[in-house]
Amino acid sequence: MIAARRSGVRQRETIPCASAAGRLAKGPAAGLGAANAIARESLADGAKLNELVEALADARGLVRHRAANALKKMQREDPVVLEPFTKQILDAAAKEQDLRARWNLVEVLGHLPLKGRNRALALELLFEAMRDESAILRANAMQSLADQAILDPKLLPRMLPIVRAALEDPGAAMRARARRLLRSLQRLPSQR
Repeated sequence: MIAARRSGVRQRETIPCASAAGRLAKGPAAGLGAANAIARESLADGAKLNELVEALADARGLVRHRAANALKKMQREDPVVLEPFTKQILDAAAKEQDLRARWNLVEVLGHLPLKGRNRALALELLFEAMRDESAILRANAMQSLADQAILDPKLLPRMLPIVRAALEDPGAAMRARARRLLRSLQRLPSQR
């Protein structure tokens, strides 16, 4: 922020950083910084969306977390907006070590329109996340796998035992999500 004098009154004017990564790096680590604003801007501007996807490769975990969060929010607004970036998102998800970024990326994977090798890689990453010690990551991965199973009922025979086993998970988040998913999956036409 810089202070400017106009008509004898001090006003604060925001000068954004040049890059999405620079903007995402600012602010307290506990918050999302500019992630929400960047998500809104990127929905309207392809160049900003490119920058946001590039931020997934930033050296700072905080930036990658906030970038993944912004992408997740964008995808909720426009489910196909990230389709051209499938490969970059899959690459980022495969390499990501920051837990908060992984929470968001596994949610994004569940809603990407995937085919062929990309789909196989995404499913592998999601099944791998199901073995993580983080209950939140496991719950998000289970949700994403269920979302993919809804799109492709061939996954249901593999998915239903996982959801049923999650009913006994020590994590309350997993048990609650499993109950909700089991009801949804059992209502599918292929399960009647």
